[in-house]
Amino acid sequence: MKLKGYKGMVGIDLGTYSIKAVEVESKEDGFYLTRATAISYPERVLEGGEFQNVPLFTQLIDKLWKNGDFGTRNVSISWKMENGFFRVLTLPLLPDKELFEAVKLEIGSRYDVDASLISFDYIILDKDEKNQEIKVLTAGIPRVTANTVYDVLKEVNLTLKVLEPEFICQLNVLPPVEESFMLLNVGAYATILYMGMMDTINVIRTLRFGGNTATDVISSTLNISFEEAEIWKKDRFSEEVGYAKTSVGNALLDTFSVFLREVNRSIDYFYQVTNSYPARIILDGGGSLLLGLADYISRGLSLPVEMLDMGKVVKKNVDLENLNFYSVAIGAALSGLEYKCPYKFFERLELGRIVI
Repeated sequence: MKLKGYKGMVGIDLGTYSIKAVEVESKEDGFYLTRATAISYPERVLEGGEFQNVPLFTQLIDKLWKNGDFGTRNVSISWKMENGFFRVLTLPLLPDKELFEAVKLEIGSRYDVDASLISFDYIILDKDEKNQEIKVLTAGIPRVTANTVYDVLKEVNLTLKVLEPEFICQLNVLPPVEESFMLLNVGAYATILYMGMMDTINVIRTLRFGGNTATDVISSTLNISFEEAEIWKKDRFSEEVGYAKTSVGNALLDTFSVFLREVNRSIDYFYQVTNSYPARIILDGGGSLLLGLADYISRGLSLPVEMLDMGKVVKKNVDLENLNFYSVAIGAALSGLEYKCPYKFFERLELGRIVI
């Protein structure tokens, strides 16, 4: 039952292999995480930012709701932007009505698409009265995709309040950092790398490494199934001795080294645009707890590594073994509750592509 005056939002993270959902309540003294649940896809629902099986997606959302026993039907969804864009635009200083048309025209020109087929939004980052310029952060996805999300939620009697880029959802749960930093959200098959200085994000990259990458390595090294390798990774690796552990350890080190090379390339670019190096590394995501990963990164970069602590942003009223598994969903819920992301974005930042 929804209590009078209740201000809650369910945030949903549409992952590669599972859907994560949390409920966050807004109170006078802050935000509280009250419920959380997750279900795995029996088959691919999303690929390349496009729906592969809409009826299955509808069934999964309905099941998610029944499992979660949520107290509100308002929903905010994090979108991975695999077929979408996210960038800062510099435009002439215009009235609000003309600014919308200017953003629309710029999107059509930059991405060579019919802007009427895109669902997009923007926020004003900065106004320069002296030079008569305005900077806006804009993001967009195909309109048909946005309509599909809206229609599916409507079919199961849910209300879509916000469809937010994953980058914003992630940064919502990162407390302000007073020094230059790197945040690595390690997912199933990809890691999103963020690098920032004070309150500005200068670099965002997607790296091909995740928790399932390690599972694949274990599977091929030991010649066992993916499911057996997943169990081996979670339950046996820390206790295993002998040849099997040595073989897997060496194979994982090779994989970590490739990953670290890509991280170092990002650090080099970050130095070019900021004249600074990161002072610490922050890990997040379900794959970040992979045994040995944090130590390897710390030794390889000679930097302190810590897990993302969301305690300064949201309080926990639910018992969860791995809160970082739900971080993006929590960030999505915060966006739905009109939480203002504490970070700005480098003016040359540009991400993604869009195909209609």
